[in-house]
Amino acid sequence: MFWFIVLLLILGAGFYIYQKLVAIEREIRAEQEAEESSLEEPDKSMSDEAVDDLPDPQIVSPEVESMIEKVEPVADGDLSLEEEILLAVKNLPGLKQTEIYSSFSDVNRKRLQQLLKDLDSEGKIKREKQGSSYQLYPV
Repeated sequence: MFWFIVLLLILGAGFYIYQKLVAIEREIRAEQEAEESSLEEPDKSMSDEAVDDLPDPQIVSPEVESMIEKVEPVADGDLSLEEEILLAVKNLPGLKQTEIYSSFSDVNRKRLQQLLKDLDSEGKIKREKQGSSYQLYPV
């Protein structure tokens, strides 16, 4: 008789936990559906003219904008990849290595990584570990 009561308690607890998990799953699905519907439907309260008048979202941080103002124009368009990287590091000291990747998107990332490592070992630039990336400085 004791084992029968224990079995009933275990079954009851299992059913209770199952019902809670189903309720949590329903809540998550409802939140996902609400998020998807809000992404699919544009805001109907604003007219097209009002949307056009909105300022563009800021893509570049203020620090990068201040660095861009200091950039010297490049006169020669026939620079090698190494020279272009050295010029970018000279113009933007403290530039993160990950930002170099987006600037040279047509070049393989592994090649850029190796080139930056070689430039550091040759003493042409200085790489300082900053989080998961490196900051690059001219020498």
